[in-house]
Amino acid sequence: MQQEKSVKGYVFIVLGVLLLGMIGWFMIGYNSLVTKEERTKTAWSQVESNLQRKVDLLPNLVKVVKRYAAHEKEVFERIAALRAEAGKILHEDQGEAAQIRKIAAVQGRLDAATARLFAVAENYPQLRSSEQFLQLQSQIEGAENRINITRMQFNEAVGAYNACLRHMPANIVASLVGFRPKAYFQADDRGHSRLKLEI
Repeated sequence: MQQEKSVKGYVFIVLGVLLLGMIGWFMIGYNSLVTKEERTKTAWSQVESNLQRKVDLLPNLVKVVKRYAAHEKEVFERIAALRAEAGKILHEDQGEAAQIRKIAAVQGRLDAATARLFAVAENYPQLRSSEQFLQLQSQIEGAENRINITRMQFNEAVGAYNACLRHMPANIVASLVGFRPKAYFQADDRGHSRLKLEI
């Protein structure tokens, strides 16, 4: 009888240790996924911030170019429309992949329109040598470089998060709690932004 109680006691202790171990394992896996997911959110906010900076600079650039090339109305209207679209998307609160997809699309069109505006400026030597134009051009190029750098940092954070989702035992925790793969933000061969989701 005493021996039976002793065996039951050991069984309860072993089961208790196993249960605590599983709870600890689950918590570590969950916390690791949360940390990696937060890194993707932080990195994405940097992409948005730099895109907003570029969008905020465009009206000044349009104003300067208009002084020399007022007849390029179509280019100015295109940039104004794309700027408004980008601003709207940046302030929407939607699903992450949906927002990345929309931003990637508008970013590509905005890059093309900005390149067209710089091409227009090439036809006006006085404009090209204007200090205000040169400063704005430099600021926009700087914003584009920061967008590219933060986009790479975002993709690295997404890569670490997505890899964690696929590793054992984190994939079990992820499936139980509902963590999903994140979308990458990449540029295509023509230099325009696009969405890529790798699972």
